[in-house]
Amino acid sequence: MAGHRPGGAGAPAAETAPAPGLERAIAMGALRVGDGMAGLGLSTAGRRSRRLDAEAAFADLDANALCLMIDPPDLTQEEIVAHSPDVLAALMGLIVLDPAMTDALVEVQTIGRVEGPGRPGRRPTRIDAALAQPFARALLEQIGRLLPPDGAEPVPGGLRAGSYVAGPDSLPLILTARRYLRVDLDLRLGAAGRDGAVSILLPVDEMALPAAGDDIDPEAGWKVAMRAAAEDAPVLLQAVLPPMRMPLSRLLTLKVGDLIELEPQALAEVVLHGGASGVVMRGRARVPRGTSMQARLGQLNGMRAVKIAALPGEARSRDEEAPDDDGFGTEPPRLAEGRAPAASAPPPPEAPAIDPAVAADLADLPDLPDLPDLP
Repeated sequence: MAGHRPGGAGAPAAETAPAPGLERAIAMGALRVGDGMAGLGLSTAGRRSRRLDAEAAFADLDANALCLMIDPPDLTQEEIVAHSPDVLAALMGLIVLDPAMTDALVEVQTIGRVEGPGRPGRRPTRIDAALAQPFARALLEQIGRLLPPDGAEPVPGGLRAGSYVAGPDSLPLILTARRYLRVDLDLRLGAAGRDGAVSILLPVDEMALPAAGDDIDPEAGWKVAMRAAAEDAPVLLQAVLPPMRMPLSRLLTLKVGDLIELEPQALAEVVLHGGASGVVMRGRARVPRGTSMQARLGQLNGMRAVKIAALPGEARSRDEEAPDDDGFGTEPPRLAEGRAPAASAPPPPEAPAIDPAVAADLADLPDLPDLPDLP
C-alpha cells in the first residue's frame, strides 16, 4: 500500500528534462575538474536543463556574470577561421560563470583556497577571464569525453581562447541563434559552502553547417516561406485612361456598341493605381497605399499592355514623352490645342535668291543714329 494515492487522484506530471545526458556529463565533468584543483572544494547541489528562446535564455543571467564563448563542435581551427562572423554568431555556444564562481577560481589561483563567504558581485575583468579559462576549458573537455559520440543531444565544442563578455547585456548582439539548450549547474564551493553556479548554452536551431566561406541567415527559412506566401497573394492593379467629359444626356443614352472617342494623347497618359501596405524591404523604394504611377498603353507580343513611364513623385522623362521603337508599341503623335502636329505641316517656302547685278544697283542705306543713354 506504500505510495497508494486516493481514488480519483491522478499521478503527478513529471517534467522530462530535454537533455538528461548532457546534465549528467556537466555535473560529472565539474566534479572531476574540481577534484584536480586543490582548495576549490567543489560539490554539486542541483542541475536542470531547458530549451528556451534566445531572449529568455539570456534574461535571468547574473548582471556581473563572466561569459566565455564556445566554438561549434567538430570543427578544426582552420575551418572556424574560414567561416564568416555571421556563421559563427549563429553556431557558437556559451559558458557562464556567476560572480561567486569567478571569485572562487581567482582565489584558488592566487591564495590557494576559497576563503570565507561570498562577496558582493563585481564586473569581471580581463584578468578574471584569464584565471577562469583553465577551469572552463577543462570542463568542456570532460563533457566531450563523457558524452557518447552518436548521441542525440547537442555537444559543446572547445573554448574560444581570448574572448570573454562581461555581463549578458550584449549577448543578443553577439549570438544570433533563435533557440538554445540551457543547462544550469548549482555548486557548493570551499569549506564554508559558498553558493556558485555554472550555465552552458548551446544553439539548437538544427540548421545545416554551411560550407566554409558561405554566409547564413538564421531566419532564411521563415523569409522564404513568407516570400512565397506574399507572392501568391492577389494584388489589384488598375490602368486608368485620362478622365473625359460628356453631357449627362449622352451618358444616359449609351448602349452596347456605342463608340466613345478618345484623344490621341490619352494612350500615353495612362495612370496605374494600386494598393500597398507600405511595408517594404530595406533599400527598396516605398510605395504607400493609393499612390499612382504614370504609364503608356501599347501592345506586347500581340497583347494589350502598359509600360511604367514614371514612379510616384517622379516626372516623366523626355525619353518616355517621345520614345523610340522599343518593341513595346508606338505612341501616337501628341496634339497641341487641337492643331495638327508640326511633323505633318508642309515646310515653309524658301526665300527667292537675289541677282547680284540687281543687288549692285541698290542704294546704300544711311548709318543709324546712336541711341541715347538709358537711365
